[in-house]
Amino acid sequence: MSGVRPFSVRYRADEFADATSAELDVLVIGGGATGVGVALDAASRGLRVALVEQGDLASGTSSKSSKLIHGGLRYLENYELGLVHESVVERQLLQELAPHLVRPMEFVYPLFPDTARLRLVGLGMTTYDVLAGFRNVRRHQRVSAEEAVRRAPALEHSGLLRAFVYGDCATDDARLVLAVAQAARRFGALVLTYVEATRLVFTAEGRVCGAEVRDRLAGDQHELRARYVVNATGVWVDRLMRQEEPDRPVSVQPSKGVHLVVPAERLPLGNSSILLPSRQGDGRSMFAIPWGRQSILGTTDTVYDGPLDDVPVTAEDVEYILGAANGIFRADLDVDEVVGAWAGNRPLLRRTDRPAAAPSDMSRRHTLLEGSAGLLTITGGKLTTYRRMAKDVVDRIVARDRRRAACRTDEIALGGTRAYDDAVADAVTAAHAVGLDEETAELAVRQHGDSAAAVLALTTQPGLEVRLSPAAAHLAADVVHAARHEGAATLDDVLSRRTRLALRAKDAAMPTAPLAARLLAAELGRDDAWAREQVTSYAETVRRERGVLGLTHPPATSGSGPA
Repeated sequence: MSGVRPFSVRYRADEFADATSAELDVLVIGGGATGVGVALDAASRGLRVALVEQGDLASGTSSKSSKLIHGGLRYLENYELGLVHESVVERQLLQELAPHLVRPMEFVYPLFPDTARLRLVGLGMTTYDVLAGFRNVRRHQRVSAEEAVRRAPALEHSGLLRAFVYGDCATDDARLVLAVAQAARRFGALVLTYVEATRLVFTAEGRVCGAEVRDRLAGDQHELRARYVVNATGVWVDRLMRQEEPDRPVSVQPSKGVHLVVPAERLPLGNSSILLPSRQGDGRSMFAIPWGRQSILGTTDTVYDGPLDDVPVTAEDVEYILGAANGIFRADLDVDEVVGAWAGNRPLLRRTDRPAAAPSDMSRRHTLLEGSAGLLTITGGKLTTYRRMAKDVVDRIVARDRRRAACRTDEIALGGTRAYDDAVADAVTAAHAVGLDEETAELAVRQHGDSAAAVLALTTQPGLEVRLSPAAAHLAADVVHAARHEGAATLDDVLSRRTRLALRAKDAAMPTAPLAARLLAAELGRDDAWAREQVTSYAETVRRERGVLGLTHPPATSGSGPA
């Protein structure tokens, strides 16, 4: 393969030429966390790899998580000690490999007079600490109700008895996926977004040997040949498996998880997340998570049998989450105060022993399946353990090839090679030099890691120092960088996943959409008509996704964005 090009749509034709020039070792279908993890693992072991994703990176489940890299304290309720241990091992590794993206966070577990099995909670906390061992973020401690309120002011009127405090980690899920994809590209993997695998290709002997794909941006068809094809499409895995084996039983039960975003001043959490025990009689627990100027509430965990490509946030979902939050915080949160929402499907493994099992009772473990024609399918699991899932896939491939190529992904940095505090200190100095504040500098580090200085340097160009929205300190420079180095192909890519303004801003950043679209068009060699089409398309996405919140009419899109 040729040298590493900038991750930009401008080089798309060259990427396709590389992918079709000769047989690949591995073709990965699916650009979520697991798919990019497989691409990095395989490429770093010397295999020739291409990845195709029908949308943007992480545009499915991987950008719709609770934004946590966590050990899985709740899994102890189902006695999944092995899964908890695996999760805390991966959590520690990701803290080391991506310190800007995976950051320690304090969690508060409040106890109430009606908390079920009150005395067992402390035992569970101790078990959690033991399983984490030296990899622990921090050991748990018991605190008074007053101390819990000091740490998380939203608990003031909750009536808690006392609380436990423990440690886990927060992340930006979409940017973590992007960081893994960028690492894979540095090892020579080709990463092609907006490329749909329409049909598996088989040899004369009936073995899977590639896929026909359609470039959704250009409309072209291509055939990619590979010795191994990996199905890492999450809740969509059954579609490909049934091309291989039409009568195969369904393997995945989608479980819908919905999150809401509210202003931080309406749900003040300080620097602490809260694990909310169920108080609605259904056994579900939820998180309240600080997110800059906003707070996240979620998640639901319900069986989903609707269209996989368009998962709605329903009025019932919103009512359930707000009801659960108000039941704890006595905050009288109303749907009108919700500034953003998202819904995604977890690919849970169907239980053959208990077909009617509730999603909360289904394991978050993963499994590797090999079909009769050789298709390798990896499914189940969770964001925290994506690297282990990828390792299992590539271990199988190298064992078949009888290669001596050990996994290296436990030592490959993911875009952040410096201690977080040191990186922020240097970014603050750089930001002050160009007239920007500390909030902007810290967000640049959280977004870009080692590339933060390069993004801040762009602001010396006229107009790129403009802040895109009052909801977060993202700059016009972020749009340019996303186009040049982060594979952004659409306005939605920029506003929904490179930044998260689509979720953080009440107006979904619609006032800045024309400006962002023009900047993106200029970088990608598109014209003004394309930019206008992008704004229209993004506005329609906002209307569709936010209709249940009453935000069916985004602000007018004719302006130029913030001055």
